[in-house]
Amino acid sequence: MGKRIVIIGAGFGGLRTAMILGREVGKDHEIILIDKNHYHTFHALLYEAATTSQAVANHLDLHNVITYYVDDIVESRHVKFIKADVTDIDISEGDIHFLDRDSLKYDFLVVALGSESNFFDIPGLKENALEIKSFVNALEIRDSIAALLDGKEDIKIAVGGGGSTGVELSAEIQNWFNEIKMTRSKFNPVITLINADPTILSGYDKNVVRLVSKRLARLGVKTLDNETVTKVSPNLVSLKSGREVPYDVFIWAGGVKANSILQTMKLKLENKGRSEASNNLICIPEDPSLKIYGRIYGIGDAICARDASGNLTPMLVQPTLQQAKVAAKNIILELRGKEPKLIFKPFKNYPYIIPVGGKYAVGCVGPLVISGWPCWIAKGLVEINYLCSIMPPKKAFKIWLKGLMIFIQNDRLG
Repeated sequence: MGKRIVIIGAGFGGLRTAMILGREVGKDHEIILIDKNHYHTFHALLYEAATTSQAVANHLDLHNVITYYVDDIVESRHVKFIKADVTDIDISEGDIHFLDRDSLKYDFLVVALGSESNFFDIPGLKENALEIKSFVNALEIRDSIAALLDGKEDIKIAVGGGGSTGVELSAEIQNWFNEIKMTRSKFNPVITLINADPTILSGYDKNVVRLVSKRLARLGVKTLDNETVTKVSPNLVSLKSGREVPYDVFIWAGGVKANSILQTMKLKLENKGRSEASNNLICIPEDPSLKIYGRIYGIGDAICARDASGNLTPMLVQPTLQQAKVAAKNIILELRGKEPKLIFKPFKNYPYIIPVGGKYAVGCVGPLVISGWPCWIAKGLVEINYLCSIMPPKKAFKIWLKGLMIFIQNDRLG
């Protein structure tokens, strides 16, 4: 009888792991992919969904280009998909417990759970802020802003968090409003980006920070640096400096933490709740003497992976796809009675692209920094490459092309 390999999380990492295992050993072993949603979400496009007006694309159009049904992706791939909400995982007995179905035992477990918003116990933040972690969140943002546009002249949008998500979102909302200004003379929106660090995009290349900051200023985004949110009340954000920022809509993009399911697993966790893992991506128990059933691998946002210098691997799709391959290949080695000897070797510097409103983006590849519409075009090529990592190229291109037609209209003002 074959072994049961369970992958929890249908993000890019989970899907890629399932695809490799299904292709290589799916005929002889049981490959099960589990996620609480029946679709995969392309999180990098959520800011587009949050800022695309109904005039450009309706709910269904956006859903089709940003979310993809997992059943369709894994069809005929020797992978079984189960839509279920995991509540906890007993690593001593090898049991996965669910909210509304019987428990499931595994021989190998791949934890590919993504991150969730970190509210840092700030009073009123979770209750009053909108998130941008799911497609539903993106539509909530879009609908909230659209409701304000119906006759309101002085609109105030506050975005908490000066990382890439906060930058992308604030820039695109401002771009949306700038287009409306062309036809509404009394329209006076204010977009405020609240950033806890000395500059936006802390840790990014200084030239990228300079170009992005310049772009935000030119668009009209108001940036508050070195400002920490201490309390959020209905329509008012309080900052550590004593300053207060009024808002009609407040969006929180100020931090993430590992999925809370990891807290149930008796694994060794770092301060953001991610599992410590060996360089072959095997998760480490909190107590070395703890009895563990089977083997547990971790990939993506679920694990704390470091490079040779001890630096944390960024939470990006590229390293996650690398990790998926390493974890899958190590499982295959173990199934064949060999040692899981493949090592995850992260790049020193991963390339990245940050869209900053309209057909404009800033990217960094090694020492080279590029900006403007050529970088925006490169962003599209990266996106289709990611889609091809989890589905057939023909299907990926069809979805990507449909999205391109929508977002060319949505990415206003060049």
